[in-house]
Amino acid sequence: MAARILFPFLSTLTALTGDSNRTCKSIPGDAGWPSWSEWAQLNTTVGGRLVATVPVAHVCHQTGPFAAFNETACEELGAAFRNAAPETLLPVPGEILNPYWQNNTCSPFTPPEETCELGNRAVYSINVTGPADAQAGLEFAIRNSIRLVVRNTGIDYLGQSTGQGALALWTFNLKTTEIIPGYVSPLYSGPAVKLGAGVMAGEAYEAVRYSGYRIVGPGCGLTGMVGGYVQGGGQSQLVTAYGLAADQVLQWELVTPRGDYLVATPENNTDLYWALAGGGGGTYGVVLSATFKAYPEGPVAGGAMVVQSKNTTALFEAIGIWYSLGPSFVENSGTNMQFLITNDSLIVLNFFMPDRAASAIDELLSPFLAELDRLGVGYDLSTTDYPTYLDSFVATYGPLPYGNVCPSFPIISSRLVPRATLLDPAANRRLMHLFRNITADGTWWVGCAFVNVDDDTAGGSVRPPHPPNAVHPAWRDAAAYCNPQTHEPYDWADPAAAAALRRALVDDIFPALEAATPGAAVLNELDPTYRGNWKDALYGANYGRLREIKDAYDPHHVMYGQFAVGSDEFSMDGLRFVPTLASSFSTEEAVFAWTGISSGLIAYSADHRPADMLS
Repeated sequence: MAARILFPFLSTLTALTGDSNRTCKSIPGDAGWPSWSEWAQLNTTVGGRLVATVPVAHVCHQTGPFAAFNETACEELGAAFRNAAPETLLPVPGEILNPYWQNNTCSPFTPPEETCELGNRAVYSINVTGPADAQAGLEFAIRNSIRLVVRNTGIDYLGQSTGQGALALWTFNLKTTEIIPGYVSPLYSGPAVKLGAGVMAGEAYEAVRYSGYRIVGPGCGLTGMVGGYVQGGGQSQLVTAYGLAADQVLQWELVTPRGDYLVATPENNTDLYWALAGGGGGTYGVVLSATFKAYPEGPVAGGAMVVQSKNTTALFEAIGIWYSLGPSFVENSGTNMQFLITNDSLIVLNFFMPDRAASAIDELLSPFLAELDRLGVGYDLSTTDYPTYLDSFVATYGPLPYGNVCPSFPIISSRLVPRATLLDPAANRRLMHLFRNITADGTWWVGCAFVNVDDDTAGGSVRPPHPPNAVHPAWRDAAAYCNPQTHEPYDWADPAAAAALRRALVDDIFPALEAATPGAAVLNELDPTYRGNWKDALYGANYGRLREIKDAYDPHHVMYGQFAVGSDEFSMDGLRFVPTLASSFSTEEAVFAWTGISSGLIAYSADHRPADMLS
């Protein structure tokens, strides 16, 4: 599809080079920070949908430009953070679902006398309703040399969807869903679904189910389908059956940083199609929608299993056998299984066998169960026949759209484990020794899934073919996807303890895991303090081509994210990392404030000004 300029600004870029090439991005208080009148003009351009960030925890603080202390409201907010953080924070533009990036700047868990500041939150957000809004935001960010980020749900461990002094393009309300029973292209003919950038996985699952389909998507129903999830590859309970989420994309609708409104497919704008499918979100353009393959809904065999023993030596011998059998479990079967390794258990949270009966699980596991009997290790296995994939999904993860398993504040990282590591006896033993050490004191567990997304159709793969994409090549050789993570929830009352856990992960656990598994990390699931070779870990051999595409479509490097392609062009100014905005954030700049949600519509007020912000 040819470029269509809805809000043309390419012709103006040459006039912006004086500002846009400044070595530093401006933040509030800098001489280059846009004036009140410039922000007001942007608000007019986007139809009054510019939103100033007001931290939700402003009700917990007595000082600062946002303070509006209310003890009862603060207690309720603290409970919501612990029990329902995604539901609390997802609908609020500018908020962050990660304690590392929140950095205790306006928290419900810090003393009321501490100042409420924006910290790493975006200063403003544009409630994006279409291409023109994205184009206006990009043009404004380039002209004024300010940071720009794309935020959908904000479920983002790397902090790529937020940033100090940023203007955010908030795509959360792009919630269109179009079922296409007969999508036709040169490479694919069949059912498909077109999803707006704001559609969450749980919403998408329910929509396609009513039309008789299932789609590849994440276990967390709150994850946005079209954002960093699929643009980072996209793990799913259905990957072994159908491939990664990125393998399902038929077309992308986006606005590039140059201002072009494009549709990228395997036949048109192929470089962008390739980069967006696995090369990272918020980097090459603002994605407004994506179209995915859909598959007929049908029965699923499901189940769970617990293997437990007080004899740690026997248990980890059994776990080593489990891993050695893992590649055979997912070889040409469409099977997926997710499990946890603790210091005394192997806990299989779920089995997914699409279009099979529960008896197939018993047959699949029979070699492993025989080994457990030989070792004298006990187990409890249960299996169930589900009428649909969605029924099995809800039984495992809880009711949609929120579910019960969305990690709000984890200390977590990820690793793709090659088949060769699991099948080689010596390498397998080294990995089991490492897992035993990681889990020994009960602080950490290791969550894994057996997967198979190789492209070996000659071997009888059950997965459909897909166009080339930028998914890390290590995915195609992987048999397991693992996450070392803390056992207990994030302790808001003891941030020093959380920091110590993060140091243990980054300095000890993850380097040992890298040494034991010559694979890669999952693009969206790496600790932001990772100190290794992030280009190799997250992009591998694709990085060079991705950088060329990034430079071609984002010549001003307006789109920046932690560990994103091209991010090494910038570095954080440590003195500004957590600014004090009380003296630099003017009352006029707070004029466009988020006021809430009513009947599914976002309500804004152009004159809503919390009283204490006016002082």
